[in-house]
Amino acid sequence: MMNIRERKIELRKEMEIRRASIVSETRDEKEQLIHGRMVKLCSDKLFENGQIRTQTQPTIMSYMPFRSEPDVAPLMEWCWEQGIRVLIPKVVGDTKTMNLHIITRYEDLESGAYGIREPRNDVPIEQDLSTISMIVVPGLAFDMDFGRLGYGGGYYDRFMQLFAARGLKRPFAVAAAFDQQLIPAVPSSWHDFRVDGIVTESKMVFRTET
Repeated sequence: MMNIRERKIELRKEMEIRRASIVSETRDEKEQLIHGRMVKLCSDKLFENGQIRTQTQPTIMSYMPFRSEPDVAPLMEWCWEQGIRVLIPKVVGDTKTMNLHIITRYEDLESGAYGIREPRNDVPIEQDLSTISMIVVPGLAFDMDFGRLGYGGGYYDRFMQLFAARGLKRPFAVAAAFDQQLIPAVPSSWHDFRVDGIVTESKMVFRTET
């Protein structure tokens, strides 16, 4: 019997192959559908009758897609057009944490480790987590109990714990994924956070308590 860690390692390999197997023509269509649903979700969460719901400027934390991840960069562009602030994380290797940089244009990014586009060091960092309205999280696999299989670094698990540690309510966390990334059950440990919503090309599902 494999333990949870071993099961995760095997599943990561399997899901990387499954996600990468989506052919480009089909992928483009799926990504457009995912983008449309993400825009609708953000509009519903952040706007009411065309007006921003809060007194302060809404802020979305997203990420730059890598390898075969769904391309969520167009959502960042939509946010800029709507006056929504965008935060993109950059890994701090020494502390195994993430700095959240305020990205206002593509020129704020550069090619970093492994070819991943990441914020430049001179781009301002947001320290106040209470400004975040919504978080778009990456992942390899998800299940209908909103479990998430990440990449094994634990960066997002540690980051999500910061909200409770600072006495803050965790913002709504949503995953943008392909249908092929949905599996019956993600192996989960006590420290693995669950997302609040999953958006794919065919559906939007949310936890009932959110």
